[in-house]
Amino acid sequence: MTAYYSLIMAMAAFSMLAMLICVNSSGTMSRVKKRYFRLLFISVALAAFCEWFGAFLQGTGSTTQALHTVVKAVELSVAPAIGFLIAEVVEEKYTKAILAFLAGNAVLECLSGFLGFIYHVDGSSNYTHAAFYWIYIAVYSCSMLFGIVTIIRSMKRYQYGGAAYLIAIIVFTVFGISVQLVNSDLKTDYITIAITSIMLYVFTLEMIQQTDELTGLVNRRGYENCLANIDEPCVILMFDVDSFKTINDSYGHPFGDRCLQEVGSALRASYAKYGKCFRIGGDEFCVILTKRMEQVEAVNTDFFRRMTQFRRKEARVPYVSIGYVPFDPEANNLADALKEADAMMYQYKNDHKERLDGGGRPAAGHAAK
Repeated sequence: MTAYYSLIMAMAAFSMLAMLICVNSSGTMSRVKKRYFRLLFISVALAAFCEWFGAFLQGTGSTTQALHTVVKAVELSVAPAIGFLIAEVVEEKYTKAILAFLAGNAVLECLSGFLGFIYHVDGSSNYTHAAFYWIYIAVYSCSMLFGIVTIIRSMKRYQYGGAAYLIAIIVFTVFGISVQLVNSDLKTDYITIAITSIMLYVFTLEMIQQTDELTGLVNRRGYENCLANIDEPCVILMFDVDSFKTINDSYGHPFGDRCLQEVGSALRASYAKYGKCFRIGGDEFCVILTKRMEQVEAVNTDFFRRMTQFRRKEARVPYVSIGYVPFDPEANNLADALKEADAMMYQYKNDHKERLDGGGRPAAGHAAK
């Protein structure tokens, strides 16, 4: 074991300690996300320490055989938790299934300490891979793949556009881990995972900062950033929940929140495939449509259809007013376009007979405007 290797592992462990301090002082993360990030950083540090300690114990004789076996059992049980903890950080809903899977792997690793079918520590305290080491590789790979798939799904759900950053993280992680799989003398896995965990923290924090917690849509900050960076023709759609103050006053804020969530769900289901959906204020929403712009009325109809379905389940769900305008950044002024969309929305709101055809959809004559 070289001094350089010890330094690398110490850097991995201390970086995780620094991230623990960072998470504890965060004012933007929920308590649940903080808990899973703590578990992630602790798992990386613990697994890194066990690998280093195992290397230190390698070939030290029969007196350390039992200790070496325990250290490897802990490492091989903890390391697969990393990918699943990554999934928990972004989704927070797989806990029971993950615990069962990891518990099963931990049982196998502990049994292997006695039976030597995944790994073996001989009488001289030499650690080697056994015939069924592929079981650990499969569990570890499933863990990492599950984490990656969960992040990709969350990006789609939260309309986060950091695909290039995610690809860079994946390539970096796969490369760093593969180096050690190809040449076990190059101990690059845990320093790679430590750096990946830090990049994941930045990635998750960015998603949190641009996401409205109640509806899961992009928040006001993301909306303003998007407006400032429009560089192609689009359709800007403005939405406002009718009589929302009355809804809150009559049925309470929890029901009002539920209504906003219903609107957010309908917006995401109808528009997210073709653009970005934003909650820009209390009961105000916006969509920037960059695809199917010529079929905007058909997409609007789909949105109203979804709202009608919600209303059939809960008649108190309010109607939503809409106004929209095509916008070309090279030909139009953004402020004027926003005012025009707002004006159409308020006209829609104020004229009930023209705005509704009885099914929660825009009247044909008004939608054509």
